[in-house]
Order: sequence, then C-alpha cells, then structure tokens
Amino acid sequence: MSNKEKQLNHIAIIPDGNRRWAKSKGLLAWQGHMKAGEKMVEVLKHAFTLGIPYVTIWGGSYDNLTKRDKGEIDKLEEVYRILAEQLINDPQVKEKQVRVRVLGEWPKLLKEETISVLRKAEEITKDYKERGLTLLVGYNGDREMIDAINTLLKGGVKEVTDESLKSSLWTRDLPPVDLTIRTGGEPHLSAGFMMWDVRY
Repeated sequence: MSNKEKQLNHIAIIPDGNRRWAKSKGLLAWQGHMKAGEKMVEVLKHAFTLGIPYVTIWGGSYDNLTKRDKGEIDKLEEVYRILAEQLINDPQVKEKQVRVRVLGEWPKLLKEETISVLRKAEEITKDYKERGLTLLVGYNGDREMIDAINTLLKGGVKEVTDESLKSSLWTRDLPPVDLTIRTGGEPHLSAGFMMWDVRY
C-alpha cells in the first residue's frame, strides 16, 4: 500500500456515463446503470480493504429522478433495490462494520418499496462504527446548499460561518473529501456535487 493510499480518509465517486457506455455496447440505459452498480460494489470492497474509512457514491441526482423517462427511473429504482439487498446480505458489511447511510431527497421521490429497502439497509447497519458508506440519492449539491442556507435563515442566524453552514448540510457528518473520482471522461462536478467538502 502506498503512502498516498494510507492518507486517504474519504473518497467520493461519481459514476457518470452509464447511459453512454450502454449505448456504445448496444445495451439499454438501465443495463448501464446496473453494470455501474456492480462496479461500485467492487470499488467499495477494494476501498475498505485498503483501509479507507469513508466512501461516498452519488447514486443519482434530483434531476435524474424527476426529469428522465419514467421507464428509466423505474429501472434505476430496481437497481437501487438490488444493490441495497446485496449490502444487507453481504457478510463483509457486518465483518468490516460498514454503516450505510442514504442522503438526499430520495424519501419524497422514490416508490415505497424502494424506500423500504434503503431504510432497511440503514437500520441494519446503524450501529456499525468502523467504516461509512454514504449513498447520495436524489441529491444535488446546489439544492443541499440552498436548503442549508434556508435552514439557517429560519433559525434566525445573523451571520453564517463555516461551522454553522457545514452543520446545516445533509452531508454534515462526513469529513472533507480527499479524492473525487468521476467516470465517463467529463471533468466537471454536476449540480455542485458536495461543493463544500470537495472545495480544497
């Protein structure tokens, strides 16, 4: 293990380009999402084997779940359910004490059956302390920031500080991101991805 790997505390992954990959292979969009999910599980296990304690994966933006074709969204939800069940039943999750958390606006966007499985993954792992897997679903960084500012304003805050803003974010419990990995070959951060924690 290199010194660089030893220093990593939190990596964030943006699995972009799933639909483009599927199209290039003559597959349907949902098959691209499923393949990406399978690869994310592999990357996750490798990261935890390397001793990286925090991994965040962007599983879908707010726009992904509100503006795309209903058929594709339904398939994307199916991918969420399959992968959540894999996490629930994977003995390594318990062995490595991986706490699963799902952040974003997903509770108001997904079907009840999908919400139920995601909540189950959170509930089963809520007492695990060694490692953290965060799934961002129905998440836009710009919407997170606006929500944080509105929360502070409603609370009567007269001056916004680094500390007060961070404590109002959905991702407030996560440490700063050391490494952001974006697949698909496009080097931009869609929808202000975790803008507070990837700013350095």
